[in-house]
Amino acid sequence: MNDIRWFAPNPYTTLVVSELRRRGLSIDLEGQGAARLALAMSGTVAEKAWRYAVTHDCPLIVFIWDLPPDRTGAGSHDPVWWLGGRFFHLPRPVGGFARRRRYYSRLRYIAAHAEEVWVPSEMTSSSVLSRFGLASRRVPYCYDSERFRPAATLRDEPPTLLTVSRMETHKNQAATLRAAARLGRDVQVRLIGRGPECGRLERLASSLSVRCRFDQQATDTDVVDAYHRARVAVCPSRFEGFGLTPLEAMASGTPVAASDIPPHREFGGAAATYFPLDDDDALVTAVAAALDSTAPNPAMLRDLSIPAAAERFQALLRALLR
Repeated sequence: MNDIRWFAPNPYTTLVVSELRRRGLSIDLEGQGAARLALAMSGTVAEKAWRYAVTHDCPLIVFIWDLPPDRTGAGSHDPVWWLGGRFFHLPRPVGGFARRRRYYSRLRYIAAHAEEVWVPSEMTSSSVLSRFGLASRRVPYCYDSERFRPAATLRDEPPTLLTVSRMETHKNQAATLRAAARLGRDVQVRLIGRGPECGRLERLASSLSVRCRFDQQATDTDVVDAYHRARVAVCPSRFEGFGLTPLEAMASGTPVAASDIPPHREFGGAAATYFPLDDDDALVTAVAAALDSTAPNPAMLRDLSIPAAAERFQALLRALLR
């Protein structure tokens, strides 16, 4: 019997698995073999992990990255029951979650019946308490410390302002374009990601006469190279549960200008330059300051490396396996 059945929606959420195996934990990433504990590394795999835990009568941990306010809003979860191997859902006539009500209501039920709920940040912990009414354990994850490191690469000329994120409204890439248009310096923009906002952002770049490269097909290697070539990583998100992009940039030795939201402050500390949301004067000032700054010291991210995250996970998992 394995120690842990690890449910992961993507390779990023398995970064610590190899290190945990080296530390003696037996972990299965697929299949229905029995394990002493199930871990869902995202709400998107929580239902699958729940069914496994019920089948094998083992404890379940649910890792919740975020609860976006545009989806859960000020609403409450709908009543959900688990009966005869099925979920039953009764929609509230009023006052439910704003979007994806069935998904978030089921996630809340699973989290409420899990052994523990883990979250990556204080922000997500507050969200889980206010929207789900549940206590959680803050367990910061990691960035890919094996991929993102400083390199002796020539920076682009003219300087590139880089933003890496899915192109959705709350990621706020338009702020990067507005900053480039108002800087009064010869810069270019590179936006890496894909999503529904791409067309609108292309039109905005054209209207602002900003030289912008839209890269929707970037590989992992391309992303690493982009951080090394950029002069500043602009991270303008309105909402994050963890905030991975600033960490990747700092680890690559690239200065960061970031929106002043709690997860950016929590993990970026004094290494980034911050700007308030919807304050374009402050945005331009922050980007200009980052352009003139020296490279951040990647050592400040020591506690967010893969080995450091694995150490946190190991201590907690072994306590639950006793």
